[in-house]
Amino acid sequence: MSQRNLLGGTVVFAVALGLILVGAAVAPYAFQLGGSAPADTENAAKQAFDADELVATPGPESGDVTMDSNAEPKTVLIDVAHENDVSESDVQPLVDTLVANGHQVKYLTREDAQRNFNASLRKADAFVVVNPEQPYTGDQLAGLRSFEDAGGRVALVGDPQSAGTTSILGLITVSVSSGTTGGDAGLTSDYGVSFGSTSLYNMHDYYLNYENVYATPEGETALTEGVDEVVFRDAAPLSVSADSVSPALVSGGETRVESIRKTGPYTVAAQSETVVAIGDADFLAPESAYEADNEVLVGNLADFLVSGDKEAGAPAPATPEAGGAPGSAPGQGTAPTQA
Repeated sequence: MSQRNLLGGTVVFAVALGLILVGAAVAPYAFQLGGSAPADTENAAKQAFDADELVATPGPESGDVTMDSNAEPKTVLIDVAHENDVSESDVQPLVDTLVANGHQVKYLTREDAQRNFNASLRKADAFVVVNPEQPYTGDQLAGLRSFEDAGGRVALVGDPQSAGTTSILGLITVSVSSGTTGGDAGLTSDYGVSFGSTSLYNMHDYYLNYENVYATPEGETALTEGVDEVVFRDAAPLSVSADSVSPALVSGGETRVESIRKTGPYTVAAQSETVVAIGDADFLAPESAYEADNEVLVGNLADFLVSGDKEAGAPAPATPEAGGAPGSAPGQGTAPTQA
């Protein structure tokens, strides 16, 4: 190729490149002068994910957990002896509220339960069970029955994953059933309350996602005083069959059970004179305790736990016929105080 042709090609290339660069620089001003602007993709994305357009309606996250009760100092025993799927931090709002109001909180450890379960209950006024994964023995169920008969308060709190286990069903039978239990450690068909084993969900009215269902009071119970609406993040439906037990909280009418897809309002909390059963444990955790009216529910639960007047000396030491550990020193098996 000649030098002249080479230079000519170079000039043509340079001119073309210059026109491209000039066009790119001028284009934005041309759009401002009346041309059609390109689509605002950033704004479109923002509109598509605008929180105001979501179906979910988050409730307010504010307030403090308070108690109305002026009861004398009581001792609340929290069970961590039965492979409970719960940590101390998971129930911290409840513990902090009880301690701030002059009550004592202790934890029942595995060693305490094996050594002298009844002795631990004798020093308590209320017993809290959250997500147990190990069955209670017949001796322990008998001790807890005596504890409740003497006026002790019992709170049973279970998520769907663990609510169907024999441990929590056994406890419910002893605590709220009017009948006696047989040799099956409390697992009879005569339940006052039973927990469902699958979760509830609501595609029409929910908190942030459809698995977080709203629940509202049913009737008048001490557990729901001052409550308009609570949020349960993983709710188990409860079945109530005893006249002494009243539904306390129910889900919305368009709630479904995950396993059968059946629609309807479902009981998610129930109460008798001495027992509370709640089909969700997450509402006790710090990240959930202040959603909607959850803090009111936590405070009401604390009031319930200290509202009893348990007879002294119950449950009595276990006898050889009932099993247990006869001859154990009184007071053995108490858990350390939560400061």
